[in-house]
Amino acid sequence: MPGTAGASGAMMQDPTGFPGFHNMPAPEGPAISGLGDWGPRVQLSEGKGGGYRPQVAVGADGTVHALFYERTDAGDLIRHRVGRDGAFSAASPVGFEDQRNWGPDLVVRDDGGVVCVFDHAQADFSSRGWLTKWEQGAWSAPEALTEDDPKAEIGSGHVAHGADDLLYYVYIGKQMDPSQRFQARGRVFDGQSWGPIVPLSAGKEDAWHTNVERRPDGSALVGFDVGTGGGETTLYVGEARDGRFSDPVDMTTSAPKGERPHFAFGPDGQDHLTWFHKENGQPKYVYVRSGTKMVWGETTELSEGYGGFHFDPEIAVNADGVRVVVWGWDAGSDAELVYSVDKGDGWSAPRKVDELDWGKPGLASLVAGPDGRFHVVWNQGVRGENHVYYRVLTP
Repeated sequence: MPGTAGASGAMMQDPTGFPGFHNMPAPEGPAISGLGDWGPRVQLSEGKGGGYRPQVAVGADGTVHALFYERTDAGDLIRHRVGRDGAFSAASPVGFEDQRNWGPDLVVRDDGGVVCVFDHAQADFSSRGWLTKWEQGAWSAPEALTEDDPKAEIGSGHVAHGADDLLYYVYIGKQMDPSQRFQARGRVFDGQSWGPIVPLSAGKEDAWHTNVERRPDGSALVGFDVGTGGGETTLYVGEARDGRFSDPVDMTTSAPKGERPHFAFGPDGQDHLTWFHKENGQPKYVYVRSGTKMVWGETTELSEGYGGFHFDPEIAVNADGVRVVVWGWDAGSDAELVYSVDKGDGWSAPRKVDELDWGKPGLASLVAGPDGRFHVVWNQGVRGENHVYYRVLTP
C-alpha cells in the first residue's frame, strides 16, 4: 500500500481502491445508530461492473449530474447519469473506452454546461490528466491537461470554475520512479488557453488528495496533504484568485493533522473545511472548522465519543446556512455512511444516511442544490464489488 518506506507511486497502487484498514479490528466505543431523514435510495450503478468513486453536482435549474466509473473487460470506464425530478437518465460514456479512467471530478457552470476532469492510466500506471465538457447533451473529445510523458504518473485531479470562464485544475504528479515523490500541482485556464503547470508543494514528501472548490465570489480554496501515504499527514490549504494560486498554509500549526480536505461556502461569507485524521494507519477522527479569508476558528470533532473507524468526510452548505457533513463509518459488524447537521444551533449527533447492511462505505460526494436540499452519492461494497447510491436530504 502507499507509504512503504523508500517507495512511492504506481508500484504501490491497489487497483481495487479498498483501504487496508477495513481488515483491522475497529476501535471500540459506542455505535452510531438511527436512520436519518433522507429520501428514497436510488442505485446508480448497474450490472457486474458496479460503481466506484462517484461525484455529484447540481445546476442552477436543479438538474443533477452524477459521475462514477465501472469495471469492465475493456477497463475502468466513466459513466454519467442525469437526474431531473427524481428520475435519472440511462448511463452514458465519458472519457476513453479503454484502460483506467479514474477519479472523475466535475463542476456545473453557470450556463448549465458540465466540466469533467479525470486521470487516464495505462496498464503500467503511467497516466495523464484529461478534461471533457458536456454541452447540449453531448461530451466533447478529451483534452490533455498534463504532459505527454510515458514515464509520468498523476492522480487526484480536481477542477473548479472561477469568475467568468476561469478554470482551476489541481492534481498530484511525479515520474514513475519509486525514489520520486508526488508533488501537488496546479494549472489555470484563463478563458482562452491553459497556463503553465505550477508546483503547489515542494515535492520532498509525497502529496496526496488535492482538492479545489469555488467560493461564491469566483475565488477558490485549494487543499492537499503531505506525508507518508497511509500514515499521519500534514494538511495544507491555500487560495486561488484572479488566475493565481497563493502559497499554501500548514493548517496543522493550529489544528490536528489529517487528509482529504473538502470545502463549502456559506451565504454569510464563511468558509467551511472538513478532513479526517489517522493514527497508526487507522482513521479515527473527523473534523470541521470555519473561517473567513484564511483566518480559521476552532476545530470541532464530529466523531467524538463514538467507536469505529471514521473517514472520508464531505461538507456542503445551503443558501439558508444549514451545514451537513457526511463520512464513512466502520465499526466492524456495522458499517454505513453517516452524517451530522448544523442548522445554526450546533452539530447534531451523527445518524446513518442509509442502512444497506452490506460491505463498507467508500468515498462520498455531497452538494447543496438551489432549492436547499442536499444530494449525496457514495459507493459501498466489498473488495472488487461496489455499487453507487444516491439519496436526498430535505433539512
